[in-house]
Amino acid sequence: MAHNHSYGKLCPKAAGIIHLGATSCFVQDNADLICQKEALKYIIQKVAVCLKRLAIFAEAHAATVNVGRTHYQAASLVTVGKRAVIWAQELLQAFQNIEDVYHHLRFRGIKGATGTQDSFMTLFDEDEDKVEKLDELVTSKAGFDKKFFVTGQTYSRQQDTKLVFSLSNLASAIKKIAHDIRILQSYDEIREPFETEQIGSSAMPYKRNPMKCERICGLSGSLMVKVNEALTIQADQGLERTLDDSAPRRSLIPDSFLLAETILTTLQNVFEGLTVQSDTVKKNVAKELPFLALEEALMRLSECGCDRNEAHAKIREISLSARKQMENGESVSIEEMFKDPVFDSIRDQVLKTASNPINFAGRCESQIRRFLKHELYPVIEKYLLDDSSAKVTLDV
Repeated sequence: MAHNHSYGKLCPKAAGIIHLGATSCFVQDNADLICQKEALKYIIQKVAVCLKRLAIFAEAHAATVNVGRTHYQAASLVTVGKRAVIWAQELLQAFQNIEDVYHHLRFRGIKGATGTQDSFMTLFDEDEDKVEKLDELVTSKAGFDKKFFVTGQTYSRQQDTKLVFSLSNLASAIKKIAHDIRILQSYDEIREPFETEQIGSSAMPYKRNPMKCERICGLSGSLMVKVNEALTIQADQGLERTLDDSAPRRSLIPDSFLLAETILTTLQNVFEGLTVQSDTVKKNVAKELPFLALEEALMRLSECGCDRNEAHAKIREISLSARKQMENGESVSIEEMFKDPVFDSIRDQVLKTASNPINFAGRCESQIRRFLKHELYPVIEKYLLDDSSAKVTLDV
């Protein structure tokens, strides 16, 4: 009402018709939706840039072999790039979810105090076509091509829930990536960027803590639970309208966008400065290579007609013995592990394969190329027409 009086003083001839037929939600809900659409567009652009940065990293390390890990234990080899496109796939799915919300966002329009448009019917002498045309005109002028056909005083808060969920889901995808990077940094295989003046620890000056990824995880956890509040607001909106939604929405939706923006800015900085510690990666691969060669040997022995169960038992015995030697500080060479006569028929073939670790990485390189070419770039390229975004530098 304060705005009505203020505008009326500026334009006295219009004072008598400003806000005619409308209610507060005509202003508040519609204004919120315009802001939400712009904010979603901004977030989509930032995610696209992050995906591009991650794709560049994946391509650069498509053939950088490292130890795969299942259950946080050493497993078959992968490449750094393959692991990166798994991250990209998670981020891309979240991106497409947000994109879907953006394209299906509906405007409230002109609906009146309880959604019946009765006040506008009065203004237009019960002419439904004119009321509908006004609704469509207001929707179009606000930049929307879709509107709610029916509402109470407010538009369905389920649309808010979908929006907040898309941001919560984005946070979940990013938290998985940041958590993985933290784990890999603990192995000293990958490091997040470390700024020139950054201090790792006040007590331990030598430390390089993954504090950016830790920050991402902490903020992502906060954003992930926002959807619970959105669900509560949606459920508590009674009949044609109550004020249960009014106060919490004013913080929920802006806070969700602000959290998403902060998380993405930090993530972009991490992707732009992510480094692979090649010496450590090679050392860890060399440590596991003999055991991976035994896995190869099991398949080769089976192809040669050996009983798979017997071969499995023998290889298990050899591998457990080798592990015990390593635990005792003894070095074990791949040649030593394959000296048993059971390997006579396939020894040379397996040792030749083991001479280059990439031979144990399956289709990693081609999978990376196919994913980026056929799945990632076609989705994000339209948002990268002006990919001039400056690199993110964080003062920490």
